[in-house]
Amino acid sequence: MSTEEPADTAPPAPSAPPAPSAPPAPSAPPESREPGERLRTTSLPRRITAAASLAARAAPGAFAAHALLTLVTGAAPVGTAWLMKLVVDNLVQRGPLSTLLGLASGLAAVGVATAMLPQFVQYLRGELDRRVGLLTQDRLFTATGSFIGLGRFEDPRFLDRLRLAQPSVGMNPNDVVGGVLSVVRAALTLTGFLGSLFLLGPVMAVLLLLSGLLVLAAEISLSRRRARMIWEVGPVERREFFYNDLLSSVEAAKEIRLFGSGGFLRARMLTERRTANAAKRAMDRRDITVQAGLATLAAAVSGAGLVWAVVAAQRGALSIGDVTVFVAAVGGTQGALATIAGELARSHQALELFDHYLAVTTARPDLPVAAEPRPLPALRRGITLQDVWFRYSPGHPWVLQGVTLHIPHGKALALVGLNGAGKSTLVKLLCRFYDPTRGAILWDGVDIREADAAELRRRIGAVFQDYMHYDMTAAENIALGDLTALDDTPRLRAAAVRAGIHAAISKLPRGTTRCCRGRSS
Repeated sequence: MSTEEPADTAPPAPSAPPAPSAPPAPSAPPESREPGERLRTTSLPRRITAAASLAARAAPGAFAAHALLTLVTGAAPVGTAWLMKLVVDNLVQRGPLSTLLGLASGLAAVGVATAMLPQFVQYLRGELDRRVGLLTQDRLFTATGSFIGLGRFEDPRFLDRLRLAQPSVGMNPNDVVGGVLSVVRAALTLTGFLGSLFLLGPVMAVLLLLSGLLVLAAEISLSRRRARMIWEVGPVERREFFYNDLLSSVEAAKEIRLFGSGGFLRARMLTERRTANAAKRAMDRRDITVQAGLATLAAAVSGAGLVWAVVAAQRGALSIGDVTVFVAAVGGTQGALATIAGELARSHQALELFDHYLAVTTARPDLPVAAEPRPLPALRRGITLQDVWFRYSPGHPWVLQGVTLHIPHGKALALVGLNGAGKSTLVKLLCRFYDPTRGAILWDGVDIREADAAELRRRIGAVFQDYMHYDMTAAENIALGDLTALDDTPRLRAAAVRAGIHAAISKLPRGTTRCCRGRSS
């Protein structure tokens, strides 16, 4: 095994390993992948469909009720405006009391419904958020748990996507569903009010519609810029979190205090935070500038419409009730258009985050999986490496070059080398966290790429140099190596005795070591 990092040259064509059968051809061998490979994105309709499917599967009853009530609230403002017109016209014309009482009762009923429905919608939305969040979190980490190797977890671009795909940073498929429903609700309101405006003043209706389309285009443009900004500051925020974790972790506390590096790391963390803040501040300033311009435009159109309605009423072209409807329709139309623009913008941003979720949960296997895995019997002869070459990507130097060795069953082998010589990489290959770029690793003659990775790992024990600390009981820490022993106290105690730690953990508080110490303690 080479202990140097030679120039990135192609290896000589290795001879075919005398394996019992040829290893399966990988679907995407490491040599064919570019550094920072991008996971595929999905189309807009597919994202919307997938989000709705998740919500319907997580809580079908709440989803249906939420959709129905959201749409009903869209018709209420139009009904209120027309009922008010009829009441005003009947009052001006001194209509029958019975008619006035009926219209007033209808207006009161719509008012009660308008006041109550949002509370039910809010409750249903909260319930959907909880259930959809639980389902998406389960599916996300089920998908990441299905990745055979480590390649994606050592890829910063993938880690950025994984962070943005998590519900804890704001990714919520229900935001997409809620946004679409809100757009449909506002569209119903808009249709009713625009119809009213066309009956009363077609020119004003067209002007309002054109101004609304301008608002819509501006909001979508802003949402795209904001989504792009979130993606671009992802690496910056990841580095900030890294320094934050260092400054708050017990693992780093000793070295930070010994070397006096806390101030240096804090300065790095704050620099990254300021960089992210600057990007967000620039986005907010652009947002407020555009929004102020749009608000001014809306106010000008609304004011012009009001002047036209007053003049038309003075000339007798409109009744008092018509003016009432017109004023309500102008406000309602502008409100509906603003709602559509705002919800489309928020939905666009939610769809961008949801795309990261879909990219992770639908990612192809990171390592090839044999269609019919070969059985992996207990090791009898040994493990053989045959002309193994490996590098992490075409842009990296070779870590291993032409390694050929045999590790007999029942024997111990020590690997000695400089840092970066490939010792840890060799262990990763043995555990099949990566596949060799060239060559093969055989388990009693069986290429480990032809075996089930989970079966292989059940036969391997390893303690890595960057081992994990689990905030669990001593019994749970022992059982993590083989969860079938989690409730088997004798097995846990026997494992602790074999490892030479039973006496030490027996001195820990009873609640922590109860499973390890048994009933007699």
